[in-house]
Amino acid sequence: MRCREKADSLNKVWRAAGWRRILRHRGGQAQLSEMQLSETQHKSLQVAMEEFHKHPLVQWAFQKTSINSVMDMPFPAGTFVKMEFNIQQTNCRKKDWKESHCKVLPKGRKRKCLACIKLGPEHHVLGRMVHCPIQSQGHQETQRHHCNKVERAGEDSYSMYLPGQFAFLKSGPSK
Repeated sequence: MRCREKADSLNKVWRAAGWRRILRHRGGQAQLSEMQLSETQHKSLQVAMEEFHKHPLVQWAFQKTSINSVMDMPFPAGTFVKMEFNIQQTNCRKKDWKESHCKVLPKGRKRKCLACIKLGPEHHVLGRMVHCPIQSQGHQETQRHHCNKVERAGEDSYSMYLPGQFAFLKSGPSK
C-alpha cells in the first residue's frame, strides 16, 4: 500500500469515528495556522493557554508558535477538542501573557503542549487537561487517562452500560 492509499484509508477511519482532524504538513513538520481553526478549536486554544499560565511555577509569558494537530469530536454534552501545539517564552511576565507587545525570545524556553478540552453549549468549559512538559517526560499513559476523563466530562454515565461495569454482592443476615 502506497503512502497516499494509507492516508486515504486513515482518513476514512477518522471520518467513520466521527472525528475531524486538521493537519497540514510543511517540510515534514505538521503545522496549522490559527486562521484555520474553528470557533470551538480557537476557544479551546485560549482555555489551554489560560490554564498553562495559571500554573504557579510558570513565571514568564509564553506564546503559541505553532499548532501541530487538532482533533474534535461532538458529544451530546458538548465538543471534545484534543490539540498539540508548541509554545515559546516571551519577554513578558506571566501576568501580561495576553499583551500584544510581548515578543517571543529567540533563545527562550520551548514546550510542546497537549491539551484536551471539553466545551459545552455556549463554550462553557466542562473539562480540561493541559500538559506542557519542560522536556520529554514519560507520563504519556497518565496524560492519555486524563484526556479520556476530559472527553467523558458532562456525559450521562448511565447512557451506556458495558459488561462487567457493575458488580453486586449479596450480604448475609446481619448478626
